[in-house]
Amino acid sequence: MKIETNSRQQRFQRVDRNGDGQLQPEEIRDYLEAEGELRTGADEARLMREFAASFEPTRASGYTSYEQMAIRLDQLARKYPELAQRVSLGKSVEGREIWALRIGKQPEGKAPGVVITGCHHAREWMTVEVPLELASKMLDGYSRDKDMKSRVESLETWIVPMVNPDGYEYSRTEDSWWRKNRRVNEETGCPQPKPPSGDFEWPTPVGVDLNRNYFDPNRPEMYRDPGDKPCSYQDDPSHTSDGPRTDTYRGPRGASEPETQAMQKLVLQRPNIRGVLDYHSYGNLILIPWGYKNEQPVNVAEYQRLGAAMNQALGGDYKVQPSMDLYPTTGTSSDVFHANGKLAITMEIGKSFQPPASEIPATVEKLTRANLAFLDHFK
Repeated sequence: MKIETNSRQQRFQRVDRNGDGQLQPEEIRDYLEAEGELRTGADEARLMREFAASFEPTRASGYTSYEQMAIRLDQLARKYPELAQRVSLGKSVEGREIWALRIGKQPEGKAPGVVITGCHHAREWMTVEVPLELASKMLDGYSRDKDMKSRVESLETWIVPMVNPDGYEYSRTEDSWWRKNRRVNEETGCPQPKPPSGDFEWPTPVGVDLNRNYFDPNRPEMYRDPGDKPCSYQDDPSHTSDGPRTDTYRGPRGASEPETQAMQKLVLQRPNIRGVLDYHSYGNLILIPWGYKNEQPVNVAEYQRLGAAMNQALGGDYKVQPSMDLYPTTGTSSDVFHANGKLAITMEIGKSFQPPASEIPATVEKLTRANLAFLDHFK
């Protein structure tokens, strides 16, 4: 088995308990379970195949690249100049534009605003396709579908298919299991967790988990729980870490990353923004706040109504639940946005990170129905 990159080689060392250079199914399963990847809703066999494939040349054929996404948004803006504008929200760590498509008939800021995002986490490839398809459906349907026309004319919809363009391209071309952005981190001085074997080397300190990096200075406990001391390593790897070599590294400080800053500026500096729908994978879940504490939001009834409407549009096979019930997290977009008066829902779609590209059409068709139910809540 050919190992081409540093991150893949180090992960291979960790999984290969026997040290024989061959990964056995039980070794892969034990690793995924230890990392918190085999959670509720997993297609275990598929997830194991995807993980094993991450050690081979990346097979992203059929999924939309960063350049293709940028061109598609530009084409839509040129085709429908009265209805859509492609907007750069800022630049990523490696200098890529973080593109958004603003859709709406009214002047900016005049209609209720909704933001729909994908790809905070690089390896979650399907989350790019869903918001991108919604943009096409809204604009192409404007002239022939009275309901779509109503949505375009009564709302201001911001679609951001790729919050993490650097990590996504790295995942597509180098390491399909990559999760974070591509920040080159400084060591924090924190001791490394105990390695699983004597010859294992932890990965190089690259990348910040963008969905652990959101920050509200008025509510710092959402970024770091008061009981979570710097340099602590929690038992559950799905939580948030101070280790710059770990997958859930929260970053050197809150909102340190340009990608996070761009999203916070988009949502928090526009008073008309009322709702945010953020796509992740996997689990067939519609998640509502909170993620950092075991407490219902004061408007839980509204969240439950909206979640039920979205689930009905999906055919009833998703589950509406608090984010905390999946696992506790800090520094997430949904908590920060909810705390600032936005209705913030996270969707965990599908049963694995990278389903075959042949499943894209059916998946985006189904999830478009949930998107439209979300939009209709704010009309």
